[in-house]
Amino acid sequence: MTSIVRLLAASAGLAAIAAMAGRAAAMPPFAQAYGVKCSVCHTQVPALNAYGRYVQRSGYSSLDPHVLHRAFPFWVGESANYDSQSGPPPKIQFGNLAIHAVGYLGDDVTYHFQQWIKANNQAGDLDTFWVTYNNLLHRDGHLFVGLVNSPGPSPYSQWMDLAPFSTPEISVGEHTYELDGNGWGSKFNYIKGSLDLEAAWEYGGSGWSQSSAFINSDKRFMYKAAYANPENPFEAGISGSRGSWPLAEGGFDQYWSVAPYVQRDPNKGVPGILAIYQMALDGNPTATSLSAGSTAATLELYQPVFDKGVLSIRKEWTNDGLGTLNQTGNIDFNYQVAKYVHAYVEEYFAQHTTPGFAWMVWWTTPLSKVH
Repeated sequence: MTSIVRLLAASAGLAAIAAMAGRAAAMPPFAQAYGVKCSVCHTQVPALNAYGRYVQRSGYSSLDPHVLHRAFPFWVGESANYDSQSGPPPKIQFGNLAIHAVGYLGDDVTYHFQQWIKANNQAGDLDTFWVTYNNLLHRDGHLFVGLVNSPGPSPYSQWMDLAPFSTPEISVGEHTYELDGNGWGSKFNYIKGSLDLEAAWEYGGSGWSQSSAFINSDKRFMYKAAYANPENPFEAGISGSRGSWPLAEGGFDQYWSVAPYVQRDPNKGVPGILAIYQMALDGNPTATSLSAGSTAATLELYQPVFDKGVLSIRKEWTNDGLGTLNQTGNIDFNYQVAKYVHAYVEEYFAQHTTPGFAWMVWWTTPLSKVH
């Protein structure tokens, strides 16, 4: 039993690093083109503030294409990672190198591309690849096509903790929810004032290397409706999904989920807060089981400290509806060491496992100076 617990803990640690690497997507060319600090869009890279979330959900179309064309759209990211429960023995891992491209194609089409050259010391795969047409409904409508970010709270796709979120990744029988992942398909966002409406149809999220992305994979409709004003630190909304998951012995698990959430950026000395409560139902989570109603919750507080640092504390609870209840948590300290260098330190823990320690140093830089 002890060896199984250690194996699960080590796997969780490696998954945390992989998830953090996948979410780490600050945009150095944007800051370079505008000549501004990263803090204009980020509470702490890569976590977005209210204005950064607006730039994200509008497919970057809120930015001036003529200004962005001043900067070369390509940039690279490299990280050194360590996890006390990887190995044995645990080692510093340097094999995480990615190339990114972001910006405009003309005046109405924006794009985002991320390809891993190396990921977890293995050959890399595609992470993100979408284009967006932004001249719809008086430029308030944005149609994304490709490997897109799923509708949901912004921290699911861009956050500063090393640990992934348990709530959108809960496993129920054979079905592992991937509500915070990217998916092949299309997404339509309607962004007007404080209104944020999003809907997407997605297949699997595999990269170039797996043809199953379009064949035997998770297929889902996802949505989000929120009050999200780019000038207000408070955001509240609801996101959800309705999909089908292929079972190993044939057939499909029909499922749905719904998750109200609130997020408030740190403001006037009051810590930021992220709170999510998710309810879901799996019609047949395994070939032989009955339906299961699951619940999951996330609560996190985060506060800027020491000028360029952020301290965060998270607790999560999951109940798969089949008798498995888990509690996890993490404490993180993140700091901007230099203009394009960030350091992340985390203590993480899970029910019935030994606490672990992880850190990451992440370097990102544009590939050219401003024209």
